[in-house]
Amino acid sequence: MKPAAAIFILMMIAPMSEARANGRLPAEAGAFIRKFCLDCHDNAAAKAKLSLESIMADFSKPAWVGVHDRVRAREMPPPASAQPRAEERESFLEWLGKELTAAAKARQAVEGRVLLRRMNRREHETTLHDLLGIAEPLGKILPEENALHGFDTVSRALETSATHLLRYQKVADMAIAAALPAWPVQNMVRRQTGREFLDGRPKPNREGTAPFVRFSGDTIILCAQLYKHGSVTTAHTPVTGRYRVRASVRAVQNEGKPIPVLLGRISSDRFAHERLEHLLDIQDAPADKTRIIEIEAELPAGEQVYLEGVGLTFFQELAKRLKGAPVGEDYKGPGLAVDWIELEGPLGAGIGYSRLFGDLPQVPSRHVADVLAGKPVKDDWKKWSVPGEFTKYPLTPVSLKAQDDADRLIRKFLPMAFRRPVPDERVDHFVRIAREQLAAGEPFDQSMRAAYKAVLCSPWFLSYVESPGRLDDHAVAARLARFLWNSMPDAELFATAASGRLTEPAVLRAQTERMLDDPKSSRFVRGFVDQWLDMGRFLDMKPDEIYVEFDDMLAWSMPNETYRFFREVLVRDLPTSSFVATDWTFINSRLARHYGIPGVEGLELRKASLPPDAHRGGVITQGSILKLTTNSSYTSPVKRGAWVLERIIGKPAAPPPPDVKAVEPDIRGATTIREQLDKHKNVEACASCHVHIDPPGFALENFDVVGGWRERYRVKQGGQKGTDYVELPRTPGRKAWLAKPVQADGTTVDGHRFRNIDDYRLILLKDPDQLTRNLACKLVLYSTGAEIDFADREVVERIVRDTKAQGNGFRSLIHAVIQSAVFLHK
Repeated sequence: MKPAAAIFILMMIAPMSEARANGRLPAEAGAFIRKFCLDCHDNAAAKAKLSLESIMADFSKPAWVGVHDRVRAREMPPPASAQPRAEERESFLEWLGKELTAAAKARQAVEGRVLLRRMNRREHETTLHDLLGIAEPLGKILPEENALHGFDTVSRALETSATHLLRYQKVADMAIAAALPAWPVQNMVRRQTGREFLDGRPKPNREGTAPFVRFSGDTIILCAQLYKHGSVTTAHTPVTGRYRVRASVRAVQNEGKPIPVLLGRISSDRFAHERLEHLLDIQDAPADKTRIIEIEAELPAGEQVYLEGVGLTFFQELAKRLKGAPVGEDYKGPGLAVDWIELEGPLGAGIGYSRLFGDLPQVPSRHVADVLAGKPVKDDWKKWSVPGEFTKYPLTPVSLKAQDDADRLIRKFLPMAFRRPVPDERVDHFVRIAREQLAAGEPFDQSMRAAYKAVLCSPWFLSYVESPGRLDDHAVAARLARFLWNSMPDAELFATAASGRLTEPAVLRAQTERMLDDPKSSRFVRGFVDQWLDMGRFLDMKPDEIYVEFDDMLAWSMPNETYRFFREVLVRDLPTSSFVATDWTFINSRLARHYGIPGVEGLELRKASLPPDAHRGGVITQGSILKLTTNSSYTSPVKRGAWVLERIIGKPAAPPPPDVKAVEPDIRGATTIREQLDKHKNVEACASCHVHIDPPGFALENFDVVGGWRERYRVKQGGQKGTDYVELPRTPGRKAWLAKPVQADGTTVDGHRFRNIDDYRLILLKDPDQLTRNLACKLVLYSTGAEIDFADREVVERIVRDTKAQGNGFRSLIHAVIQSAVFLHK
């Protein structure tokens, strides 16, 4: 012990009762730190840039949490150093835990758990969509968000810049404009039969398509896969909005097998195609039985949705086979019969106008002056074409009592926008904006647009303003809607909050159940999965060309397996351990072939049992996860292992030292990544992390870059000893170079041996509480916008115990989080 440090620590020793008041350490704790810590962590040494002298007795410093956790994990003191007795360690941890809890609770009492939390851009867009009944794409206009611990919902990372303020104004203008179309918009249904579709095509397109289709009455039968512009399409969308597309289809003459029907957008650019944004859904047309397929999608104005039969012969090939002759009634090949296709929408038309201008009448702008003057106005404008004259004379709301209507409309709109009742002085501020515009001679509609723009750029709209302590019912409603819908409370949730009963446990549970059952909960599924599992990056990396089996159908199927799997666990309240291992998943024929599972027909994803030797089940063996945790041409046990530790187990590894070089793969296959890692982790600075990272990484080594099972490594070139050029078992007719055998065995840090991923998953299942604990922490982080404070740990443990009593169900876990103190307090 260094003399200066010894004198310092002795000065800090005081009874526990005085420690908190005087900033001193009790004798026992001081002795522990003096004996086991200060040799490395005083001001002089400060290893890992940590000096306990500099933060002594200030337990608000995050470094003390690290001290607690590393002592508890027996990582400190280092194994080579003198070790405390068990009772010394436990006594120190108990003392330090109490101090850290007290410090965290003191801070929370003043500041709350969550800093001022603004909407992220996903929530901003969705809230405007629900508030104004629009579908205008707004999110990409806003700056990208920073993520913390994998989530873009954490308040500490949600900075607000000058760019944000400028973009908020632009987005507000666009949202208001989308809610107030220049011409009358109604929810309309436009249906056309297969024959009507072809008859309505331009002559060159109609004649180019005709040789590859036949008819049965008004039903068109597609005998070939055509270009998307030659497939059956809907009418054009009149305005940007949400639409429902339906079609009556069946497979004919296809040996009793279904024909997959792809529904996609026509007007998408090359980059949208690369990210599969044009592909809306794939559903199967059953054999010789009519089915109504249906989707809903947000579509821009002037868009068409097309459908085509996946797997039908391409028309060029069919033309060769028929030697230029058109198909006839005696054609025996397969076909997709389309009785009719229908476009309905925009869904929710008129919501935006109603919320902004209530029941005020609309007339073309050239008639406004006449209405205000009390002159009669002919309604011949109702016969104008759309957009036609409305482009020149857009529909405009008219008020004969502008001052009164401005007050009435803004007063009604503000509680919806601000997600709570609004005090009169705040209402008066926004009413004053409209009245000042009117007084300056601005038209009524422009004055109101200015006031509404101010509302949508206000911190009361953009942020969730909460007070320290227990949240009131309206704040809970706003947090609940943000969590499960990425949006604002609907009328029922708002009314329940207004009644003052929302935070009653039974009422809160009932509202949570209702919201989880609502279609808008799909936003939670997508938002949480994209961040918890990092699924939002799935298409960021394109596999190397040696992985010839990776195509658009596989790229579409993989992430959808994960989303469907997650929703099934949520809906059925299955155990949190389901994310590690199940005997089922969601697959289609393309995924089944990739996974080596026989007997699956059609591209529509469906729940299916997994064979015992499939090596699949849970999420960590799904193709989507295995692809996004690799590089383009080789797998990385480090990358995959770190992902499992952070996302599934909840014990992330420390970042690598800055001076340690990454392992470079041997693309010739002369050495395996494992052989290279064995040398790498012999470096002292690397070994402490690799004992945690390597086991899950090695366990997943039997899966290649695109998630296919392998026994040997695939490499770019042959010629090395032990490489062979062989046909790929699940991609007939294609070959690749295979090199050394894969080693997927290993030993966990606590001594459990495993042969492969099947064994490793069984090891994870031995601690189901940790799987639940990890998910509880992720859900708290995602839903509240605050990191887990030390004082929150006891709440998390209560959540884990409550969930365990309900069978560790994932839906039960969500209820436990929502009913907890961390969710119900700022």
